[in-house]
Amino acid sequence: MTPGLLYPKAKAKKRKKLHKASILQDKDHTCYLCILLDGNHKLHRQLHEHHIFGGPNRIHSEENGLKVYLCPDHHLTGKLAVHNCKETMELLHKIGQREFEKTHSREEFMEIFGRNYLDD
Repeated sequence: MTPGLLYPKAKAKKRKKLHKASILQDKDHTCYLCILLDGNHKLHRQLHEHHIFGGPNRIHSEENGLKVYLCPDHHLTGKLAVHNCKETMELLHKIGQREFEKTHSREEFMEIFGRNYLDD
């Protein structure tokens, strides 16, 4: 309450963001890239949520479920980590676009994300 105001403003309630589940993977303690690149279904204690399209498109990735769960080695620290290896990031971009286009058109993808990641 602000002193001096006869009718103080009511505080706005904070809206909770809806976190849509990944359309690529269930959160089952397995790393998406461990399975994809190594065929390793090892369970991990810790997984990082990685939005496939980052930067200004991160919010669109969240809205459309375009995210995967990665072990720290494939997310940040390893040689093939998505944040260290351009080829790994491009692979996830292509997979994400293909999955999005199963239920939407390429034009919708281009309108939302501003770029085509597929060569075909």
